[in-house]
Amino acid sequence: MLFASDLDQTLIYSPKSFRLLPENISLPVTSIEIYENREISFMADVAIAKLQEVITHSFFVPVTTRTIEQYQRISLFHNHIIPDYSVVSNGGNVMVNGMVDRHWHRQISRKISQQCLCVEDMLTSLKELCDPSWAGPMRIADGLFYYCVVERDKVPHSDIENFTLWAKEQRWNVSLQGRKLYIVPQVVNKWDAIAYVRDRLQEKVVVAAGDSLLDLCMLQQSDYAIAPCHGELWDRYSDSLLPNVSLQFTRQSGILAASDILDYVANLTGGQSVFNLR
Repeated sequence: MLFASDLDQTLIYSPKSFRLLPENISLPVTSIEIYENREISFMADVAIAKLQEVITHSFFVPVTTRTIEQYQRISLFHNHIIPDYSVVSNGGNVMVNGMVDRHWHRQISRKISQQCLCVEDMLTSLKELCDPSWAGPMRIADGLFYYCVVERDKVPHSDIENFTLWAKEQRWNVSLQGRKLYIVPQVVNKWDAIAYVRDRLQEKVVVAAGDSLLDLCMLQQSDYAIAPCHGELWDRYSDSLLPNVSLQFTRQSGILAASDILDYVANLTGGQSVFNLR
């Protein structure tokens, strides 16, 4: 079995996203990412232990919208749990033993040029949408997609929704995650990259975890899917059926959701943990 999991807000968390109740405030956690001399990402110690158990029964593939450089900052995947495959750049790059799979990257570049509205036209439309009063400068990620940091409470959500519908017709996806607005070509997606890895590993069953709309295609196509009870997917689908997928939600939110996710995966792989939604 292949376990494909998003990272930020799914398995790993910044201190602002811990969401710990008073009775759990002393939860032991481990720093797994340092940036500019600051510890910025953590995992609960219990979740690290469970992930180490899960990888003895399945192929674990981290899947992230992070750039290659941002992904490489995560010390956990260098020192303790070293995946053979990683999906980064929202699926635009597949890493094999730490190196970029050039064959996959060439496929993606060709699809962007053939199937999606050209970058120049998309950026022109973005400049009309993103006012400096709420949006920072647009940044490019690994030459594949774009994002900007926003003032969340000033974002004109109706304008974003209208732009999202238009962008979809141009084969681009838009996602607002925390303080970042992402604009991504539809061919740069997590599922296609996971399917590529699955076929290389000759695995038949995929279980996926993720919290955002950029994870949705991966959750819809996987055999089993679970999401934290926070984030874009929770906000949009916790009270309704998600199209084309039987999605489970965790019982706990924040950093403790990772433990629920790993219990769910362990149960599927025949490990010792038992996951019960009730």
